[in-house]
Amino acid sequence: MAAKRKKKPNLKAFLIAGIVMALIVFAAVASWWSRRIEPNPPGTVGNTSGNLNNRGLFVEDGNEIYFINTYDHNYIYKMRLDGTDASLFMDVSASYLNSAGDYIYFNQENSGGETAFGLAGSIHGVYRKKKTGDKITNGIERAVAGVLVLIDNTLVFQTGDSELGTTLQRAGIDGSDKQMVCEAYINPACVINGTIYFPDYNNNHYLSVLNPLTGISQLYIKERVHNPTYQNGYIYYMSVDNNYALYRYNMSANTIERLTDDRVDTFNINGDHIYYQKNSTTEPMLIRMRANGEAKEIVANGYFTDINTTSYYTYFRDFTEPEKMYRVANGEGSMAERFIP
Repeated sequence: MAAKRKKKPNLKAFLIAGIVMALIVFAAVASWWSRRIEPNPPGTVGNTSGNLNNRGLFVEDGNEIYFINTYDHNYIYKMRLDGTDASLFMDVSASYLNSAGDYIYFNQENSGGETAFGLAGSIHGVYRKKKTGDKITNGIERAVAGVLVLIDNTLVFQTGDSELGTTLQRAGIDGSDKQMVCEAYINPACVINGTIYFPDYNNNHYLSVLNPLTGISQLYIKERVHNPTYQNGYIYYMSVDNNYALYRYNMSANTIERLTDDRVDTFNINGDHIYYQKNSTTEPMLIRMRANGEAKEIVANGYFTDINTTSYYTYFRDFTEPEKMYRVANGEGSMAERFIP
């Protein structure tokens, strides 16, 4: 009986299989790489504490500004620093804009009846959107969210829960590692060196600090504060014990200065100047003064809110007619004008 001859290896089939496998691996790597988010450098904060305390309607990013257009359903627009060439960035109602790297992060506030991302209905939550070249929008958290801030590569945000109330959550910028930071109402807007400075409502409104990664908080100073805002070594705040007048705390000298006699509704800081809304039933007005409280001047008469600052202009909304937006050029002597993108 003749011995069976062994078949020669089919080198052609082997090569084809190898090429197919290599292509599959390459496609998988390419897909992963396309979804990969480049890490932000240490010290990144997505927006200023002053803007985030005023709903984060504007965020400056290089030579552009992303902003909420109150005349167009609160959709996200972008424009140049000088306020020209405004164009639609994304047709979703949003707030608490943050920007870093290739992405814009925001709270989606669409309610029933609107269309968002091709889906009808109510789609609340925290999302990210690539600034250029990508129409895909990625959801980080589907929930009714409040103040949102980007700290390095972590998003920290408030969410509402029917049982727990408002809690503080965090997630990676890629949507991973979602965790509750703490079961407390905490405004995370004021970030200094990666740490959140906030009024502790469970401890007499005292200014406290919170590590957003560990959830551990502790008392900072026994000052009862509202809307702490950091700039150039100072924490500015509205004093709960002094009729919400504006104060500032020098972090290095451990000293406190009173800046206004006026009761303040809201404020923001731009360089060497503070803008604040004077609370008054007879003479409400938006006032600008130097950071040390000197050289007060009236910017506009009336009730205004949501003061957001950028390099060229400070923007604010009419309290009684929220769709109306105004702006004033930064610097003493300038007056407010209507802003219509």
